Amino acid sequence: MTKHYFFIINPVYRIKANSLEKEIISFFKSREDKYQIVFSKNLNNLSQLAKEAVHLKVDVVIACGGDGTVNKVGQILIGKKIKFGIIPIGSGNGLANHFQIPKNYYRALKVIVKGVTKKMDVGRVDNRYFFSNIGFGIEAEFIRNYNFFNIHGLMGYFLSFFKSIFSFKSCVLEIVSENKKIMIIADVVMILNANEQGYGISLSRSTKIDDGGFELIIIDKTNLIYFIYLTLLVLLGFSIKKKKKVRCLFMKDFKITSKKHYINMQIDGEFDFIMKNNIHIRVIPKGIDVLC
Repeated sequence: MTKHYFFIINPVYRIKANSLEKEIISFFKSREDKYQIVFSKNLNNLSQLAKEAVHLKVDVVIACGGDGTVNKVGQILIGKKIKFGIIPIGSGNGLANHFQIPKNYYRALKVIVKGVTKKMDVGRVDNRYFFSNIGFGIEAEFIRNYNFFNIHGLMGYFLSFFKSIFSFKSCVLEIVSENKKIMIIADVVMILNANEQGYGISLSRSTKIDDGGFELIIIDKTNLIYFIYLTLLVLLGFSIKKKKKVRCLFMKDFKITSKKHYINMQIDGEFDFIMKNNIHIRVIPKGIDVLC
């Protein structure tokens, strides 16, 4: 039975995007399946293209880009009977790395047409969705600076990190769930759905994407030297979970209130400033089928 594949490509990475387009055309020459390739005009256009795919009743929608692209496309498919594919051509590609989706285009296409899926939990923050992670504190400042520099790749990451460790301010948050209430003053608060944040960097390799909840990694306010020490451990692939100033929690449905200012955060690698001081976060168990 033939299938209809709908590829949505983020052309920010122009060379990769053009190369991928050629690979898709070559790959489907020997197949009877129907396929379409569309390029987004901007980040917001990604969601509109995904809506068009749903309207066409395609079998598979494939997001070709980084975690931001995956987020914009994937949120339209939540609860739909459409399989979701990913071809990583972004910078960090954290979610693709979690699912071990190949960076080689031909091998990634083979994964997609094979049709094997895994159900993935989806996070909801107020009326938005996330698949990989949410970050507060230095993580949000880091993404803000990364967007400011507009330099993709590792160079942009390093520049943004070094600027952020001197410009960010610790966040003061209250986290409330049904059975828990904690007040924190922290340099980092990460809400993890996937086990990688991109470039092979992970705050928790044990995070599962289908366990019905999130892992919260909290690094309490500390001095710069110790923070850099923890950062180096993460970059070298070591676990920091048992280090002092680090706390780990498992939560499913909770509210976060900022006690100092409006909320700054990053959602799947995109900076977001919210004109209020509280948000509600909950899990949608196994909300989408990912081809892997």
